[in-house]
Amino acid sequence: MKLVVGIKNNISQIFAVAEKNVKLLLRYKITLILTFITPVLGFIVPLIIMGKIFTLADNFGPWNNNNFIVYQFTTYHISLLYSIIFRFQGSIAREKGQNTLTLLVIAPFRRINLLFGIFLSHLIIIGIPFMVFFILCYILYPVSIITVFIIFFTYFIITLIFSGIGLVLAIFVISKQHLVSLFYLPLTVLVMFSALTMPFEFFPEYFQNIARLNPFYYIFSVVRFVWIEDNIIISITAHPINFLIVLSLAIASPLIGLKFFNYIFDKYGISIY
Repeated sequence: MKLVVGIKNNISQIFAVAEKNVKLLLRYKITLILTFITPVLGFIVPLIIMGKIFTLADNFGPWNNNNFIVYQFTTYHISLLYSIIFRFQGSIAREKGQNTLTLLVIAPFRRINLLFGIFLSHLIIIGIPFMVFFILCYILYPVSIITVFIIFFTYFIITLIFSGIGLVLAIFVISKQHLVSLFYLPLTVLVMFSALTMPFEFFPEYFQNIARLNPFYYIFSVVRFVWIEDNIIISITAHPINFLIVLSLAIASPLIGLKFFNYIFDKYGISIY
């Protein structure tokens, strides 16, 4: 009985945090809309460039004029999921700024439920634009229902990876806020050398060598291979390193992030501005 009550309390706390965050974010509709539009602008130019290039060359690696739309639509999806890193940071900073973080900590409120609530609120907020572009991509480049489920699962584990990174930024907002900016440059470099908006094969050899050392490259490419190959067995066989890295990070990133969050919080607590 206590177990059931405990589960209900945890779920209610998670949904309470998610509801609060969603309502607050919806108050700033223009800002929210711009966060959905900006990633679209990011792939329009590559789409135009590659459209022209594909008239001169049949393909770049597995990408051609027929399936490149998948590349750009998945770029949009990944950009939405990637923003959860900063959703953790922003939500925690807001709680801290409103002096509600301390109340949550001293109240009978589990710390992890705050984090799950932020995670859930982000999925709710990006749900509509994510699904709109997913459906458009499916219409333009249809795949089997099994592949659709695998793609959604892949997106989910990618979100877990980004959540682990978000937890690290969030705890520095709480305890060592002056150090948060130190993470922006490494994250920018990782995205820059991940072949997010243009095919890996399009870049010169030195870029490709750097990208091969970048875990983001493997994370981003997995969902694209799954989509265009439309056969999970072929995808795993052809790209075992990609799947191994993604699955390993999906487990390690949130666990390390949560462990690090609790360690820094317990050691330094909530810092004063």
